[in-house]
Formats: sequence, structure tokens, C-alpha cells
Amino acid sequence: MSLIPRLVVAYDFSDPARRAFELAVFMGRQLKAEVHIVTVLDSRESDATAAGKEIEDLRQLLEMRTCGTVKSDDLAIQCHAVSGHPADAVVALAREIDAPLILCGTTGKGAVARTLLGSVSHELVHKSGAIVMSVP
Repeated sequence: MSLIPRLVVAYDFSDPARRAFELAVFMGRQLKAEVHIVTVLDSRESDATAAGKEIEDLRQLLEMRTCGTVKSDDLAIQCHAVSGHPADAVVALAREIDAPLILCGTTGKGAVARTLLGSVSHELVHKSGAIVMSVP
């Protein structure tokens, strides 16, 4: 039994998120761990009436860009698209599936931007209780 049976990748379609995904696939194979890729439709920026369609479209795009690009004979991999505040939604999924590791890309915002806009990776570290690996 692996010490890390499941891991979560927070995916926002950025280059750092892609690198975090690629690292998660490698780690998933090495650890024989389930890999869960999650993208979040920020509920603060979306129309609640159209959210269902947007979530499904986002899930399909996520599938095409991530899960659908990996040979999964030796890897258990799942794509998830959810709505909510990005960090809170990623933490909720990690807790739901009991994943001790979360990987995320980091965009390298400067101190001012991080203070004004916040940082999902920073929030994940403080809210999740899991190991959080930030990938530049």
C-alpha cells in the first residue's frame, strides 16, 4: 500500500498547471496512486444560470487536455470540473477522496499582485492540511 494512494492536481490550463499534471502522472505511476485532475469554474466570475453547461464544457476541455492525453493502462486517472472558489473547491475534493497530496502550478505573481489578488497555491497550503507541491 502506498503512503500516497491518491493525489489531486489543481488545473487552470496554464503552463505551470500542465507541468504539475505531467509530474502527477509520473508520480501516480511510480506510487501506483490514483490521479485526480480538477479544474474550477470560479463562482464569483460565472453566471449561476449557465453554470451547468459551463461546467460540462470545462470538464470536456479538461478531459481533452489532460486525461485524454495519457495512456491509462497503468494509471488510474479521473477528471473533475466543479464550481466554487478555486482553493476551497480543490481542498473539498482532496478531502472527499482522502488525498494526502495536492499539486498545483504557480504563476509566479509578484508580492503586490499576490497580496491584492491572492494565490490559490498559498491558500491550498493554509487550508488543506495536505502536502502541497507548487510547480513553477
